[in-house]
Amino acid sequence: MRVSGAHAASLAARARAADMSQGDYVSSLLDGVAPVALPADHASAVKALMASTDRVAALSADLNTFLRVLGRASVPQLEPYRASITSLAKDVRQHLATAAALIAELRPARRPRR
Repeated sequence: MRVSGAHAASLAARARAADMSQGDYVSSLLDGVAPVALPADHASAVKALMASTDRVAALSADLNTFLRVLGRASVPQLEPYRASITSLAKDVRQHLATAAALIAELRPARRPRR
């Protein structure tokens, strides 16, 4: 594809802003999907979300360990706590699944280089 120098520079800048290769950028345009430039802090926001999700995953592991310990104790007074923590652990797992899907969507899709 031949384009003027100004168009080539514009294509390069727009593809870079969308975190895509120039070929993927043009392919998206041909498919009728206008790529959107990522915000300047996009990478740091995704990185922060991943770090936060890692901490929540560690909390989830600790909750599950605690539930196993609670399960070994046959103390009727602990039953309300067991039910509460089981519900919390379930909520945390659902949150982690949602966060993982969001992180996958937020990460730029890149094709492997040939």
